[in-house]
Amino acid sequence: MKDIKIIEKNGMNIILDVNSGSIHIFDELGKNTLLKYINNEDIKDNDELNVLKEINILINEGSLLSKDSGELPKVVNKSLKSICLNVAHICNLACPYCFASGGSYKGNEALMSLEVGKKAIDFLFENSKGRKIVEVDFFGGEPLLNFQLIKDVVAYGEEKAKELNKSIKWSMTTNGVLLDEKVCKFLKDHNVGTVLSIDGRKEIHDKYRYFKDKSGSYDKIVKNYQRFKEYSDDYVARGTYTKGNLDFYNDIEVLKSLGFEHLSMEPVIGGDLTYDDLETIRESYDILADKYLKWLSEDKPLDFFHFNINLKGGPCIYKRITACGAGFEYLAITPIGDIFPCHQLIENKDYLLGNIMIETYKDELSKVFQDINIYTKEKCSNCWARFYCSGGCHSNNLKYGGDLSNPDDLSCELQKIRLESAIYVQAQKLLREYSKNNFKTSDEITKEKIIDMLK
Repeated sequence: MKDIKIIEKNGMNIILDVNSGSIHIFDELGKNTLLKYINNEDIKDNDELNVLKEINILINEGSLLSKDSGELPKVVNKSLKSICLNVAHICNLACPYCFASGGSYKGNEALMSLEVGKKAIDFLFENSKGRKIVEVDFFGGEPLLNFQLIKDVVAYGEEKAKELNKSIKWSMTTNGVLLDEKVCKFLKDHNVGTVLSIDGRKEIHDKYRYFKDKSGSYDKIVKNYQRFKEYSDDYVARGTYTKGNLDFYNDIEVLKSLGFEHLSMEPVIGGDLTYDDLETIRESYDILADKYLKWLSEDKPLDFFHFNINLKGGPCIYKRITACGAGFEYLAITPIGDIFPCHQLIENKDYLLGNIMIETYKDELSKVFQDINIYTKEKCSNCWARFYCSGGCHSNNLKYGGDLSNPDDLSCELQKIRLESAIYVQAQKLLREYSKNNFKTSDEITKEKIIDMLK
């Protein structure tokens, strides 16, 4: 069913109306009646007929079995919004699962020069027509191996932004090894949102995130991260799960015990995960969802990135249809000034868009990315998750599906598993909200029934 998704967890029947984004909680009678209606089966039972009246009310108000217009919004700013500055194609760790070939992107190790950095900032401002806020992400390799460049680029960018009456949002991803006092202070002073790479349990982290001599980095980076948290709350502690830690909920629990409040846990890109792991991964998300809700009830909430979908609104419909904006709204720039659609496509020379130093740019290649959306991807047309994943990662589609418009099947399954848990978590949170406020829903679920569901 491409326009309805029924999520059954812990005795709850959550009905997602895919096209409107509406969420409904049905009991067994309601769910079975809805399925009969969808399958054109006879409905004669009096209780079912009463439920059918409620279903028709929801249909008429456009929150159930709504239709997909199939149209892309026409008015949208497609100018450049964000650049990923790969300031260091070199790393001080040797993580075996690194998508960037240990930080060098299968090329020569290199550090970005200030000349390239300034030119990149100029390029961003020149191509961000109509935008008051632009974004710059410092990436690597390990970006702090080029910390002086980062400081100089931030100074140049902030001065330039002031002249143009714009503002820049800075961000950075780091492995934490060089996150000393002076770096922490700089990041705080310039409001740099920071992704802190850490895989959870010490034995898991050190198995995959080690130095060139194979010694683990856990003890050093935990100490550095603890210091950083004293300076700033603008961070996400980001872990990676592989076949070695399919029970990643334990890693999240360890990170929470270390005082991290903003967390993310991503599947390894192109790693060792297979279809045989999906059931275990589903169980892990279910366990994590229950832990998340328990922490919430104890007033010890956790900000877990992949549970943070907004059932009341969320991204605009254009972003839901077209995804990340790689290739036109978002670009990656290498240490020598080469321009790519995103940081994960840097190894693929077929997607070299140009170079900021010699001022070349392939508009026709950029347009290829502008024209890709869920309506150009055949697999997405019948998928209930299409407005949440927006057709998947372009790089993953190309590497594992063979084409930008062919979503990788395994990535799709992983995405749908965590979306189901996220929707369940948010539905539970809304029910708790409603029970506190003595709320009564349109289908007459009483406060007592809500409380019963929460049990």
